[in-house]
Amino acid sequence: MSPQPRAGRRPRAPRNSLSAELIVDSALRLLDERGIDAFSMRALAEELGVGTMALYTYFRSKEELFQAARARVFTQHAPPVRTDAPWADQLRDACLALYGLFTGRPSVLQLLAEQHRAEGPEGREEQATAGSAAAMMEHMLGLLRGAGIGRQQAARAQTALVQYTVGAALRASRARCSDAHCSDEERRRLLRARLEALPAEEFPLVVDLAPELAEAQKGAEQYAFGLDLILAGLRTAGSWEKAGRDDGAPSPQHI
Repeated sequence: MSPQPRAGRRPRAPRNSLSAELIVDSALRLLDERGIDAFSMRALAEELGVGTMALYTYFRSKEELFQAARARVFTQHAPPVRTDAPWADQLRDACLALYGLFTGRPSVLQLLAEQHRAEGPEGREEQATAGSAAAMMEHMLGLLRGAGIGRQQAARAQTALVQYTVGAALRASRARCSDAHCSDEERRRLLRARLEALPAEEFPLVVDLAPELAEAQKGAEQYAFGLDLILAGLRTAGSWEKAGRDDGAPSPQHI
């Protein structure tokens, strides 16, 4: 009679069923569920039902696995492109897609932070990730420069858009992680109650606008509102540059 697997442990994967693709898929799922601090090669091996050393046949270290995971996410990220739409709408689409990527996969921001802490030579996977990031930058800068926005303003605007997107996504992810058992609606209700409990004589506007301030915590909706404010300013900048104060940008398009 063949030995039975121990209680509480997953049965081992069939022989020769393991692959680099399966390992990366499982690693991303585990990172999304548990976070990077709780991730380990041993936990991943248990998830797959294999011995830990089997993973090192495909990846020499956890960092090498993280490199492959980053490359997988970013090389598969393909934001929608509407070439017939005005430049600001195309820029909005790109930012919304990036925000959706970050909030839809909590592990992405963690993997990016881990990348900045890691040291060592850049491998093929890191080059793929860098190439995807550069393609996104090229797309956004092309839209800004094509709108007639000058060199320095275009560079600063692209950086500001990415920083705003990453910050908003990080805030949304942390809000979910800090109180995973609390729904978004419940968090807004609790915030409204805390604001309304403040002394009205000291904070009259905060207390009066407590319902609106609580509603402003809707992550994706609030992100889109802030994004539209930034784009409105960029439209003005594009019109200002078009009036003859440009520094060599191509002719404006779809302003």
